[in-house]
Amino acid sequence: MTQTGVVYSRMINGEEFTFGVSGRLYKSNVLIYDHQTESLWSQLLEKSVSGQKAGTQLQKLPSLRISWGSWLKRHPHTKVLSTDTGFNRNYSYDPYEGYYRVGSLMFPVGDIRKDMSRKSRVLGIEINGQARAYPLDRLAGASGVIDDTIGGGKVQIELDAQGQVLRVSDQNGRPLAHIYSYWFAWQAFHPDTTVYRSEN
Repeated sequence: MTQTGVVYSRMINGEEFTFGVSGRLYKSNVLIYDHQTESLWSQLLEKSVSGQKAGTQLQKLPSLRISWGSWLKRHPHTKVLSTDTGFNRNYSYDPYEGYYRVGSLMFPVGDIRKDMSRKSRVLGIEINGQARAYPLDRLAGASGVIDDTIGGGKVQIELDAQGQVLRVSDQNGRPLAHIYSYWFAWQAFHPDTTVYRSEN
């Protein structure tokens, strides 16, 4: 299973859809399904892979995954969703915690490139059909702004003092959609991906 942090629009060709987790996997990546047609959708392929909507693309939306402390500094009046949902569930418990720690995969994904360990976490960006992976452990030792070019498009990644990603944008400051994933999954869906190195 992959750790994919991305947001997609519920609007597809002018129609609003609702989604759920199917429980099925493709290349160890969870497939979602829509309640309207029960088509299956791949997060990393960004499209439907079976059913009535097969081949239909998802629209990726810019989003941000950040620590609560960093977010609160920027938005001190943020309201927080309550865990008082009416269900008896421990929301502080992560059922996949053990999976994060071990190096092995639960399900095969084929050959895995040796650029880094299979469960290294990466920030993935794709522009004009070209993909690049930014290893989060390499970003952790940096701060400020990383300027890069992917598929002819300019990319700026803003990092805080701890190396957390604060913003991903183009040369005009517009947010760029990006994905957080494990390396094994990113390279499985983007076999020609390049890997960011500080000398790029």
